[in-house]
Amino acid sequence: MRRAAVLGKGTLAIHACETIAKLPGIVLDTVIPTMPEPGWDISLAETVATRWPDVRIVDSGDWRDLEPGRCDVVFSVLYDKIIGPELIDATLQIINCHPGRLPHYRGVRPVNWALRNGEDLTGITLHVIDQGIDTGPVLAEALFSIWPDIDEVRDVWWRAIAHGRQLITDTLPRLDTITPRPQDPALAVTHYSRDDHQLGDRLDWTRAQSSFRA
Repeated sequence: MRRAAVLGKGTLAIHACETIAKLPGIVLDTVIPTMPEPGWDISLAETVATRWPDVRIVDSGDWRDLEPGRCDVVFSVLYDKIIGPELIDATLQIINCHPGRLPHYRGVRPVNWALRNGEDLTGITLHVIDQGIDTGPVLAEALFSIWPDIDEVRDVWWRAIAHGRQLITDTLPRLDTITPRPQDPALAVTHYSRDDHQLGDRLDWTRAQSSFRA
């Protein structure tokens, strides 16, 4: 029986837990919530404690508290920390759910940047985690339309979550049969937190400004 860990936050991480819990030959072993958990989404820690009381919850929110080799599958779902080689090298399957197209929107705030750049198409991606920032081979992606003239960050964020649910549902049961597709580095753009000032009125949840940051 393989053991799995889910790292991350909110509705989509909970859906990953639900999907894993239904898979044959694998058990949901550990959950590491992003800490502090965001107030604008459902609590991963509280939901897991209620629905899967036997699952270990790492309250520190730190991936370093997951012993290397404990879990065969590690799934990062909107997790806010870069996972280091200690865990990457010791894990059979380690994947990330990134709310943007790759390699075009690596790094932070891909939803915000897609709107800032006037894109009419964006996506959500599952990829293998390597030691780069969102550089690992792609397992699956879902692309969808956006309308920068009328969409706010919150609109596209929740649209990405909806597409992400289906992507996780479709991909995780097939994980052992999928051949990852390398990204094209010639198309790669990476955004960092230090670039946030360039987002202008796309920095926040809405252009009217709020406390949410995607």
